Amino acid sequence: MLISLVVPVYNEGPRIARHLQSILTAAHTEDCELELLAVDDGSNDESASEIQRLVEVDGRVRLLSLTRNFGKEAAIYAGLEHARGEAVVVLDADLQHPPALIPEMIRAWRAGEHIVEAVKRERNDPSRLDSLFARAFYSLYRRMSGFDIAGHSDFKLLDRQVVDIYLQLPERYRFFRGLVNWTGISGRVLHFDVEPRPGSRSRWSKLGLMRYAVNNVTAFSTIPLAVVAWLGCLTLAFGVVVALITVLQKLTGQAQAGFTTVNILLILLGGSIMTSLGIMGHYIGKIYVEIKSRPVYIVKLTDRKRP
Repeated sequence: MLISLVVPVYNEGPRIARHLQSILTAAHTEDCELELLAVDDGSNDESASEIQRLVEVDGRVRLLSLTRNFGKEAAIYAGLEHARGEAVVVLDADLQHPPALIPEMIRAWRAGEHIVEAVKRERNDPSRLDSLFARAFYSLYRRMSGFDIAGHSDFKLLDRQVVDIYLQLPERYRFFRGLVNWTGISGRVLHFDVEPRPGSRSRWSKLGLMRYAVNNVTAFSTIPLAVVAWLGCLTLAFGVVVALITVLQKLTGQAQAGFTTVNILLILLGGSIMTSLGIMGHYIGKIYVEIKSRPVYIVKLTDRKRP
């Protein structure tokens, strides 16, 4: 019985080989074979070469190199598409997802679970601002999509049937945690404590996290488009009230000289229109990306002799 471990890798440096060996050691079980598929997501350091050296000495390790940095979601998709196991475990390369939990995940799978999800007991964020941002995102995501993924991570075991279902989903932009939850397939939850990040800080910037959050929320909800309609209705209602007051003041001779009312209306209308266009433009941009149907990732070409 083969279990695949999919590990997205991006700029992990010389420590990556040691981390992968630690994952294999912790995941070892007597009655299962392991393959570890390291997906190098366009690293610009020595990560790929370090993994390749490990491949040459450990037959359980495979390297899949992408031509550039397509993002973690694409790397996970590539790993799932190339994994050969009857079950697939996805986890991070920096050991923040404790690999010692993998044998218990495998036991739960063998007991009949199709999905085994590792959920954080506490986020262990490096700052109060990061914690506040994360809570706000999960709250907004739950309210807009109807799915609660607070504390969930990409650390999951998926049965081969679930992997096949995930790969059949047609969208180009993917949110792994959200899509697995969206399938509605029940599973078991295991809790874990987040390990300290060894040797480096998170490479996610605040702007990058904000963009990631907006994309994930809008990928599962059209509520922002409904907000546009409500915003238009409220603006129209306010405009009608202001117009009635202006007409009444004119008829009673109380109208004041100046452009205060006009300025207020222009600011409200202009702000509402621009906000609405921005929201609709975001969705149109996502439609544009989906319609192009470009591949989610591209694997590096292998060297070969030409005749």
